Amino acid sequence: MLLATAPLLACRPSPPVIRTFAATPTEITAGESSTLRWQVEGATAASIDRGIGEVPPTGSTTVSPQKTVAYTLTASNKGGTVTRSVVIYVNPAVPADIKDTIPPVIKNITSSPQNETTVIVSWFTNEPTVGKLEYGKNTQYGFTATSEGLKTAHSITIDRLDPNTIYHFRIIAIDESGNEATSPDNMFATPPQKSTFSLELLSLEWGRKWEFEGEGYGEGFGKRLIYVRGAAQNTSNATLRTVICTMHCWSGDKPVKSELHVYQAPILPGYVFKFDIRTLDDPSVDKVTVEFADHLGRQINFTQK
Repeated sequence: MLLATAPLLACRPSPPVIRTFAATPTEITAGESSTLRWQVEGATAASIDRGIGEVPPTGSTTVSPQKTVAYTLTASNKGGTVTRSVVIYVNPAVPADIKDTIPPVIKNITSSPQNETTVIVSWFTNEPTVGKLEYGKNTQYGFTATSEGLKTAHSITIDRLDPNTIYHFRIIAIDESGNEATSPDNMFATPPQKSTFSLELLSLEWGRKWEFEGEGYGEGFGKRLIYVRGAAQNTSNATLRTVICTMHCWSGDKPVKSELHVYQAPILPGYVFKFDIRTLDDPSVDKVTVEFADHLGRQINFTQK
């Protein structure tokens, strides 16, 4: 009797399935980390490249790539091999802030008297700074004023100063990083206190002449002189006992010499007095001006008719 035989059929297993393979986050900055997570079913072996090596079917690991890179998960069994990749994007690291250690530069320092007791001090810096002004009657200073806020253009008004006084001052500038610069010593002078008297200049002329006249043979005898002469009226309500008349000789904007004439006689309100001031000639002189002061040396305001 013959027996029937049936062919034996070999069944190939299904390949593994990668359910998930992801990176969190997918974008980092160099130096930061991302986490790879995966889940694989039906695999007899699983691995991730880039030096990670064999991994369990389900798991996670932390990576810190220095540049953009793809990680590939490979899973296999007798039924085959499957792969999946994920890309982690890496941005360059932001450079650490470079500490500023350079002090600011102080420049263009000016001082402008506003009146006998008030002066404005101004300066510039090459970067935003807080400004401090130290001032006083000597280099010990003793007084301080501050320019608030970070800025490059600074101006401080100082008042309650003494008239006709020389003051010392220096600037201290501090930038945002705390770097500090100090200027050399500077000076300004407050104007003399103004007189309560007033004059009107009725006439004024200046010129050059040879002097051969006069009593005796003084320094100017037989020499060329510069002179200024004129007349002024007392327009104040009080009697002037003394007027100090000063002639200033200039060469352009440069002062060359000065000469005083003291008028000592009562000048009643409304009265007119005359002055005539002379000094040895200097060929460079091209301009002459006059000013007046009372018996205390206070400058008298005058108008010119």
